[in-house]
Amino acid sequence: MSELSEIRSGRFPANRSQIQQSILDDQIELWWFQDAKRSILCYSVALVLILATGVGGIVLISTVTSKSGEWRLGVGIFLCLLTLVILFKHLLTSAVQDMNCVRSRAQIDRLRIGGLIDYLVILFTGFMILTSGYVLIILANADPYPSGQIWNDMLIAGVILTVAGSIILLSLFLYVIIFKLCPHLASRSTNRRVPSIYTISGGNSEGRQGGFLSSTANLI
Repeated sequence: MSELSEIRSGRFPANRSQIQQSILDDQIELWWFQDAKRSILCYSVALVLILATGVGGIVLISTVTSKSGEWRLGVGIFLCLLTLVILFKHLLTSAVQDMNCVRSRAQIDRLRIGGLIDYLVILFTGFMILTSGYVLIILANADPYPSGQIWNDMLIAGVILTVAGSIILLSLFLYVIIFKLCPHLASRSTNRRVPSIYTISGGNSEGRQGGFLSSTANLI
């Protein structure tokens, strides 16, 4: 904290933003909110996945009939379980953040919204949706005696799931590639606004010649 001692003694280094940044970096509770744009993007993607998989699973389960009960019930339960996985990750992140039990920057970078775990959850979700759609297409084509509407429903559901899973995986792949090949985009999105340092200055006092008496009044 040599920079802070220089502030208290009235000697100001050239770059005050570095001092402010070092002070903010020491606040563990602020580590959870770094990379705001990336966090908002990942949160939005997770919200869309929760709504899509949850609604899709409920629709399939609610439309179960005696003829198409097996595959609708199976796929519907599978989608609902995916919804719970994504929701559980965000609930776990919120719980860990509120308990303040993690004080390592590396662990926070993995757990926070927009961190490594979010990417893995999205990757897992996309892969499982793609796999389930592919399995439905195979089952629909494997039936030597397809029964009209049931075959069409299985094929349509399989195609929809396959396309949705492919879009999720492709979007994640492009996102990672762009941020790896164009690091200036990532640095631009992670820039944070550095608060100003307000100082209180006074004039000359008895026994002191020239200069200002300065102290830090407020950091944020």
